[in-house]
Amino acid sequence: MGILLDVRDLHTSFFIEAGEVEAVRGLTFHVNEGEIVALVGESGCGKSVTAMSIMRLVPSPGKVTRGEIIFDGRDLLELSEREMEQVRGNEIGMVFQDPMTSLNPVLNVRTQIVEAILAHNDVSSREAEERAIELLKLVQIPSPERRLKSFPHELSGGMRQRVLIAMTLACNPKLVIADEPTTALDVTIQAQIIDLLLELNKKLGMSIMLITHDLGVVAGMAMRVAVMYAGRLVELGNSRDIYYHAQHPYTKGLLKSVPRLDADEKRKLAVIDGQPPDLLDPPPGCAFAPRCELAMDICTQKMPELTDVSSGHQAACWLKERRVREDIRVGTGGDS
Repeated sequence: MGILLDVRDLHTSFFIEAGEVEAVRGLTFHVNEGEIVALVGESGCGKSVTAMSIMRLVPSPGKVTRGEIIFDGRDLLELSEREMEQVRGNEIGMVFQDPMTSLNPVLNVRTQIVEAILAHNDVSSREAEERAIELLKLVQIPSPERRLKSFPHELSGGMRQRVLIAMTLACNPKLVIADEPTTALDVTIQAQIIDLLLELNKKLGMSIMLITHDLGVVAGMAMRVAVMYAGRLVELGNSRDIYYHAQHPYTKGLLKSVPRLDADEKRKLAVIDGQPPDLLDPPPGCAFAPRCELAMDICTQKMPELTDVSSGHQAACWLKERRVREDIRVGTGGDS
């Protein structure tokens, strides 16, 4: 299984009047062929900016300032806009979190899906409509011929999201980036959309990069999980490592905040006190230090690098650095 998407040392900033906001700061991760990888973190941690950077759709005044985005052997940052237009849709598809902002409210479903097919394929309108019906069947929309005539406002939230997924699949992309695809949906419909993405991954063999703030959503779906905080990767591992052997205090905090059916009904959900840092002036050390109960002096002074915890499992925490652990044991690395 080869690497399909390889993001290396990605930096994306927004240049505003007050200065440079570093939204993504040295992000490195990869997605293998046929793999589902989840990018998880609080709102504002840089997940969506990462997706927009990959698609080369970072809005002004944002700009990718450094790094490489290697997709299927090519650096997307080196492609011309015309070449990138062929990559979008044809090879990388994107599902946004609110289908009502992605679907045109004055065009029916047929027009929108057929346009997407015709834009990237040399087929007739009739063939495109037949393909549209196939896609609606693929995403499990009942009576697809009738639904082609519907307008977005006539569909439920879950149905609109399925239409958006069908449009994304119009050109058989190798990678689908799903940005908070279940945010505006109720729990039952969320489960249906997640099951649909899982089934499409197995049936079509496409890779999926799932972006979410909720670790509960990706349980049982993602093969690997990358946890982001303040524009950086703080932990990366397979699902079992993250859910059962989390190493970074931020990841542990996210897990504790997920509601559990087997928990005491009187127990309050855990919260992570404090706020994410201002990325207009990011701290020199670990960005999570002000909110971390285990923070030491070194945490506020120097950013920890991703350290191997076990095979395929990494965490960016000074407590995982052997030298620091040894200092603590001999009493030289006191808490801050």
